[in-house]
Amino acid sequence: MKHLFIAMLLFAGTAQKSQPMKAFVVLVKVPSTYTTELAKSVNPKWEKAIADWKATGHYITSFAYPGESRVINPTEEKGNMKQVSSILLRTENIDEATELAKACPILAYGGSVEIREIPKGAPQIFEATAALHQQ
Repeated sequence: MKHLFIAMLLFAGTAQKSQPMKAFVVLVKVPSTYTTELAKSVNPKWEKAIADWKATGHYITSFAYPGESRVINPTEEKGNMKQVSSILLRTENIDEATELAKACPILAYGGSVEIREIPKGAPQIFEATAALHQQ
């Protein structure tokens, strides 16, 4: 009976540590000095980062915004950055999402990433992307 009680305590302790996964968007921004040629040369690094996120089950999906864009920036103090893609990751908390986002190769080329939690009640990202990956 004593062993059963200890096992129940251990199970209860691990159950409390497990948090439901949350969805985070990583907004990828590049400086005006980031050229198409540079983007092409950095692409293998992006492929590796995405492969690593997939291998650990954190990657949901990503999409780039190709073509021309406009940035309205009334003050130059904010810098001359434009968002070029979004990456959706699944993690337990924003700290874990931040650590994963540090693998974004754009950081080595003057770019930045912003990590934002997708609020509950947002479109059913997990279910929709799970269905896509099963096809």
